[in-house]
Amino acid sequence: MNAEELVLLVRRRIESRYQRILFVQKELNRLNALAKLEPALNTPAQRSFDDFVFSRINFSVYKKIETDEFNLLFLEGLGDYEDAFYLKMFSMNREEIRKTINNGYVKAGPFYLCRKPGPLLLSIMRTLHTSLEFAPVLGREEIAEEEQIMAVAEILNGQVIRHDDGTETRLFMPKTDKKDNDAGKDPILCGTFYPLGKACTIVLI
Repeated sequence: MNAEELVLLVRRRIESRYQRILFVQKELNRLNALAKLEPALNTPAQRSFDDFVFSRINFSVYKKIETDEFNLLFLEGLGDYEDAFYLKMFSMNREEIRKTINNGYVKAGPFYLCRKPGPLLLSIMRTLHTSLEFAPVLGREEIAEEEQIMAVAEILNGQVIRHDDGTETRLFMPKTDKKDNDAGKDPILCGTFYPLGKACTIVLI
């Protein structure tokens, strides 16, 4: 890929990260509001907050998913996580996860419909939707030379990405300590997202 193609790929992957962060923020707000209405949570002997959260997960959102969202988060979005993530969470590799999703859904007009919402499939969909353990937006298999990474970062440095909901994400190259001998581990490009007006900065490259 040339630098322009890589920039388009990065922007697409930034969008998928924003959508996940936004969904998690909405879920936290919803659960916090519900928790205040649950008197049982004030008595720890009855049940934990984790139990409460699990009992309030809305798995119905995975029965019918718009095509654009399905592609962004659950097909293309498989590249948002490292291979090790899938092994840790499911003891499955990336292609096994992809096959499970493809077998679990059927395209019907502008939607993907869940054929049969079994526990494994729903667990995969929920985890992909809410995990923030993101991989770098560019994998080593997509970068021929280190110079390409810097070229892409420099093109994106200072850019503002506007999402469909009007929220802006600001990209920047963080300043690093030139004396650091292990500079290869320093972040090259970061993004500050503002889901529901709350700043969230993550490393992108």
